[in-house]
Amino acid sequence: MRYIDITRSLSESTAVWPGDQRVEWTWTARREEGSTVNLGAITTSVHAATHADAPLHFDDSGKAIDEVPLRPFLGPAEVVHVDDDVISPEHVQAVSAPRVLFKTCASSVDRTQWPNAVTAVHPDTIRMLGERGVVLIGTDAPSIDPLDSKHLEAHHALAETGMVNLEGLQLAGVSPGRYHLTALPLKIERADAAPVRAVLQPVSVEPGGRE
Repeated sequence: MRYIDITRSLSESTAVWPGDQRVEWTWTARREEGSTVNLGAITTSVHAATHADAPLHFDDSGKAIDEVPLRPFLGPAEVVHVDDDVISPEHVQAVSAPRVLFKTCASSVDRTQWPNAVTAVHPDTIRMLGERGVVLIGTDAPSIDPLDSKHLEAHHALAETGMVNLEGLQLAGVSPGRYHLTALPLKIERADAAPVRAVLQPVSVEPGGRE
């Protein structure tokens, strides 16, 4: 069974939001120094690399990541390649899967580099997908909103539709088409987001097939 890892690695060289907690890794015990085990510790923003947002991220009354249902993070998905500056409703007219992952220019950006701009998802695109029964969207960019957005309109559109999202995927080398997605967020109590290990499994689906 073939799996495609679409997760960006976490390391001290991983680029994070300007001003956010950088990824820090340290050994707290080493066998070579007399310990019975090697033991490591990590300090990181929960929004570094590949992660899932919780409604709490942009809404003080929203659910934390440990309260978000897991079902949307597992199941049929479609990868859609978008070359434009904004992901508009026209880009998803033919989408039939209940999960949609957007491959943009961000997948070509090295994980050690912070992008100057991203291909944002227009709120109307999210609302249209929500009306079609889509339960999750994902992007290879660090945000579904423009990096300088103050109102996070796309994030709020997610809350309106009840959808969840993944950010920071690595879709370089992944062809547009249908897959099975597994992308479970860590269960961190009261957290506004959590790291995710995201993988795709290629599948064959009849045209128009859904979950």
